[in-house]
Amino acid sequence: MKLDKNVQTILTVAGVGAAAFIGYQAYKRWRTNKDLRDRLNQYAAAQAGYSVTLPSGEVASTTINLATTAAVIYDSFYNNDWFSWTEDETRAVNELKKVPKQLIPQLEQTYATLYSKDLRADLVKYLDSDEYEKVSYLFN
Repeated sequence: MKLDKNVQTILTVAGVGAAAFIGYQAYKRWRTNKDLRDRLNQYAAAQAGYSVTLPSGEVASTTINLATTAAVIYDSFYNNDWFSWTEDETRAVNELKKVPKQLIPQLEQTYATLYSKDLRADLVKYLDSDEYEKVSYLFN
């Protein structure tokens, strides 16, 4: 079957356009991930220590890397798929629940420093009301 010259031109332009779009999205994702790795390396020292009193009365101390936590939350919202059309809300909520309430202000500051975004605003934007309720106690 021989295609009309106009149809061939349209299909060629559409194919080139689709390839350019997919290539640009792949480049954008690669660049975002590279920037994320660079920032994580830069802020890897953003660890915070905290103590927890166990039911037995003992005090356990540990640290949490707030930069890594911020990166997982950001990645859940903004880098979840090739075209950034979906979010992984469950992953973000689970990661946020790992952070003790007393370290939330430091996490918000780390998130803002790394991404120039407000953590609470992103949570309100991307989580539905049920999911937000699961973590809202941390901000009160």
